[in-house]
Amino acid sequence: MVDKMVDSLLEKVNYLKKEQIEQLREAISFAIKAHHGQRRATGEPYIIHPFTVCEILTDYNADVVTLISALLHDVVEDTNYTIVDIIRNFGSQVALIVEGLTKVDKGTYQKEEYNAINVKKLLTASIEDVRVAIIKIADRLHNMRTLSVKKIEQKVAYANETLSFFSPLAERLGLFKMQVELEELGFGYLNPTKYQKINKLINNYQNLFIEKFRIFIDEMKVGIDTPPIELEWGKVPIYKSYSLLQEGSPFSDLFTIKVITDSSIDCYTVLGRIHTAYKPIDQQFQDNLAIEKNIFSNHLSTKVLVNDVEVRFNILTKDNLKNNQLGVFSLIHDNLTSGEIKSLSMGILKDSIEAVKLISKDPIEFYDLISYELLQKEITVFTPKLDAVLLPEGSTIIDFAFNFNPSLAKRMIHVRVNNEIKPLNTVLNDLDIVEIITVDNDTVSLVWLNYAQTAKACKEINGLIIN
Repeated sequence: MVDKMVDSLLEKVNYLKKEQIEQLREAISFAIKAHHGQRRATGEPYIIHPFTVCEILTDYNADVVTLISALLHDVVEDTNYTIVDIIRNFGSQVALIVEGLTKVDKGTYQKEEYNAINVKKLLTASIEDVRVAIIKIADRLHNMRTLSVKKIEQKVAYANETLSFFSPLAERLGLFKMQVELEELGFGYLNPTKYQKINKLINNYQNLFIEKFRIFIDEMKVGIDTPPIELEWGKVPIYKSYSLLQEGSPFSDLFTIKVITDSSIDCYTVLGRIHTAYKPIDQQFQDNLAIEKNIFSNHLSTKVLVNDVEVRFNILTKDNLKNNQLGVFSLIHDNLTSGEIKSLSMGILKDSIEAVKLISKDPIEFYDLISYELLQKEITVFTPKLDAVLLPEGSTIIDFAFNFNPSLAKRMIHVRVNNEIKPLNTVLNDLDIVEIITVDNDTVSLVWLNYAQTAKACKEINGLIIN
């Protein structure tokens, strides 16, 4: 069995250089030796787990450092080998990743605190190297695939954490394929009855959608003959679909036609032709090309009526599509220095983790704060000059001000939202335009902490009050 898995893995990494394949072979041998004699709860040899995690990542053409780290991710935690052995055999970068994936000793911690401590360690390591988070998501995916051997209470808790933490984290990293499977498995374990019901409803609508898609695909290609386009369709992951339906979204929001072009200019040209051919629905257009919300999901989005059916279109370039398919791996390449990988990691995960660490020493509070800050749906708020500020949904004027410009925020006296004076505790909406009105002296107040939702705002206000 193990020999077959080795052969299968080596076949899947044919995109690596010859010397990198040799490095991977060394890691394979090391992992097999380290986990010799160990078995999983399924009864299988333990080595199958790191092999499968590694194989999951080959679907994204993962770099050799990621693959080696995936093979070794449980070695320090579950065997007699130490992090020094990893450094000696595979270098400091692999060791950093493996250390970030190694849980702390259980000791006397209660379960909730222990889990929160390990999440904090994981995310702290991930802003040094985002590959820590990537491997943990793949690790969670394989564990979800084999969750059936666990007791029912363990399944529910594990599935809940998968949906609330790991699925949004996968989405933030652009690992959409893994996100889809995590949600399928997690929702199925968490609430099998609702899963079956929602899945049936979605499949029924999907049949209608595909029928309509086939009818007007030829119509579109005739009506939009230039520039050249490709067409395909997709749907929202099932748990996210369930959440949208709970919020009152129509089924049409769960399905999308992707129109793929050669350039950004072509995207706008196609948008104009779609709006000419079909009636646009008010307030459904978003420009995520000019205003980048997610670097792995850049597109124009619109909804129109096609034969009296609401249809959402995402219009994107071939490069946008590649980034969407590879996610964070579209940014990771062999020649990145440790400094470059840290800068990349910070850019994706932002400064939220460090800010939350500064305002909270309690691991459970850290977990709650970071789950809101890092994994919440984002909104885009603008200044009058149309500078864009991305914020977690539920953010207030206070959060906007301190995330945009702390030196202005501390002198804030009034704020206009869409040309109307609003109180500072106002919760902002997507695409609001906010104007900060200041005075010469500092106006920051302790009460502002009651209105702040983001770690950056809390940190800045605390610092100003203390000083």
